[in-house]
Amino acid sequence: MEKTNVYLKNFTGTSYEAGTQIGNWILSAPVLLQRALLPPDTYPHDKFAQITALLDEYCPGINEEILGFSDTVGVHAEQILFYAMTYLERGCSLMAALPSKTENRHTMMARNYDFHDEMEEMCFAYTDIKGKYRYIGSTLHLFGRGDGINEHGLAVCQAGNGLPVGNFEGAQKAGVTGFQLWIVVRSILENCRTVEEAIRWTMDAPIGFNINLMLADSYDRIALLQCIDGHKAYEILDNSSEKTYLTSTNHTLFEEIKPYEKMVIENSLIRNRNIEKLFEQDRRISKEDMKHLLSAPYPEGLCCHYYKEFFGTLRSMVFDVTDKTIEMTFGSPQVNTWQTFSVGMLDAGEIPALLPQEKAGPVFYNIL
Repeated sequence: MEKTNVYLKNFTGTSYEAGTQIGNWILSAPVLLQRALLPPDTYPHDKFAQITALLDEYCPGINEEILGFSDTVGVHAEQILFYAMTYLERGCSLMAALPSKTENRHTMMARNYDFHDEMEEMCFAYTDIKGKYRYIGSTLHLFGRGDGINEHGLAVCQAGNGLPVGNFEGAQKAGVTGFQLWIVVRSILENCRTVEEAIRWTMDAPIGFNINLMLADSYDRIALLQCIDGHKAYEILDNSSEKTYLTSTNHTLFEEIKPYEKMVIENSLIRNRNIEKLFEQDRRISKEDMKHLLSAPYPEGLCCHYYKEFFGTLRSMVFDVTDKTIEMTFGSPQVNTWQTFSVGMLDAGEIPALLPQEKAGPVFYNIL
């Protein structure tokens, strides 16, 4: 059993002011500062100009936020690792259900996020940037987001699709030039009110990461969008749909983009079948049903403790989109308590999270 700390933060004001707040936090955490920076003159200036221009178009304000950060920590913006990581994996299991399938008759969404705690800043934040929608969600590389829900009740979470894509050793190169997942999620939370708006943004935006994107809104709509090597497909459900739920893990489900899939890992199929088994029951599904599935150990459930192998559950989340709340655990849901957050200022500070350490068996990584 190991222990880590989770940071609860509030970032408010103008984009530049939010960046200075992030900078002051990171200055007090030298390990996080080291992870956030590149050596001087490492990132090519022409690529820096390209990514900043693209971010101005699809995620306006974030360059000003990073400028506030870089001014505060005393480096040039070109040294911020976020830029190099963004321009172009993790595990994760996703599910969403319409009111006709849930016990409380609310639109619900849930997810497990699986990765390595030493590669994360382990921060959950409330963000209120002037001119943007307010939201709560998990930060990735300080300025990106991995999941969240905004003031209008639009919730979003993501999972990798197939082979990991990125600018790091062991990852495949992006099939197209475009954004990493954390820009996609952040831009949706800041700029979209509904599932339809989020789908339009995502279909238009250049996306280099192979992403499975789950969406739900307070108008009782849910959606799944999958992108692989720049090819995209999606499905939207509402109260008129015969189908009442959506699932996704780490492989492609839509026939029109399956030809671009290079491989499928067996544990992704098993986890997706576990979710389908829950929702195929001839009854309404409760929040406790979802929490039980998220907490149950693989292969019966979705929880994994393989942190050293980059496949440990770092957070489990149940979104009540109707109530605009997230109930979640930091670290393994088997040994940590569930907490509920709404879209508003957080009680900032640090909280401990327990991470049981296990090793996956060899069949866990079987490739089909």
